[in-house]
Amino acid sequence: MDLRLSREHQARLDLVEGLKVFVAGTLMPELRESFDEWCHRTSPPEHKLRDTKFMKKRLESDALYQSSRGWQRLSQEAMWREVIYGLNQNKQELESALSVEYTEPGSLTLNPEMSMPDYYDNTEFHLQPGNFHKSTIAGPIYEVGVATYTMHRYGKAGDEMGRALRNVLPDKPIKRVLYLGCGPAYKSYPIMDAFPNAEHWGIDLAEPMLRFARQRAVDNGRPMHFSQMNAESIQFPDGHFDLVYCMLLLHEVPTKAVNNIVNEAARVLAPGGILANLELPSYSSLDPLSAFLMDWDTDHNGEPFWRNYHEMDLIKSYNDAGLEAELVEAHSEWGGAKGNYMGKFQYHVTMGVKLPVN
Repeated sequence: MDLRLSREHQARLDLVEGLKVFVAGTLMPELRESFDEWCHRTSPPEHKLRDTKFMKKRLESDALYQSSRGWQRLSQEAMWREVIYGLNQNKQELESALSVEYTEPGSLTLNPEMSMPDYYDNTEFHLQPGNFHKSTIAGPIYEVGVATYTMHRYGKAGDEMGRALRNVLPDKPIKRVLYLGCGPAYKSYPIMDAFPNAEHWGIDLAEPMLRFARQRAVDNGRPMHFSQMNAESIQFPDGHFDLVYCMLLLHEVPTKAVNNIVNEAARVLAPGGILANLELPSYSSLDPLSAFLMDWDTDHNGEPFWRNYHEMDLIKSYNDAGLEAELVEAHSEWGGAKGNYMGKFQYHVTMGVKLPVN
């Protein structure tokens, strides 16, 4: 599937990306330098720097903070607008490609009666208009948009996160694998490479994302099976999988849904099976300014459940579901496709093993 924009539309999107690079590469370092100088001069206690109200009062009148956050929000909105406008020029061709029925490799099962949870239906994650399910070409929109959003941090294949997760998974026999909230599913390709003889499944709420995932998997010769399901109610039998994993999913749902998903994952795991949840680093592991800026997304970047996720005790949720859990650091080495965000990036993986029933 050709997702290249016309020269004019790509130029407009490049302009937006240039603004994002300016925010990340110029404004943010200047803000950090100014903040660090203030901390050195005033020596505020650590607990104050971890207090959101204190940090808001300190920063909201700061011109660098105002400029960086304002341009961040405006560039995010402009990014989606330009991507949608550009891809809509070929919407019929994209819809035609996404509607092709493939017999192999893998499969696609859709559920026309699928009911969307309110928290999903009423949220535009990352400010993507219509979320992931209200546009027939939501998959291509997401793919092109996220490349710009992350300034190509995930690389040309988009699998950087999957490589990070693969590197910390235990080396053990795996027969069946389930990817929760798979979206376009290309992050799963390193996991498929690690377990080439396993049966791989991906589930998601959004039909457009699953259609795109299926088309992309076929193009890449990936025998993955896709099914439209809610991860809070997984339609597989008990003990069916040896590995269940997700990446950047749990911070997109309310804490009640997080617990439901963990419980369902534990149910479909065989004894000794693994649940792995890869996420961005916790607030507590970051310096106070980085944590505060990350938390900004909760109120301003379509991440309404972000803060609650970072404040919950996920290890306890795992334990309550019958999983022996630990937090593992994962890292990936990458160089952005356009030279942005070079080097090592850190993730946190909550890893749980299903305990045998006594």
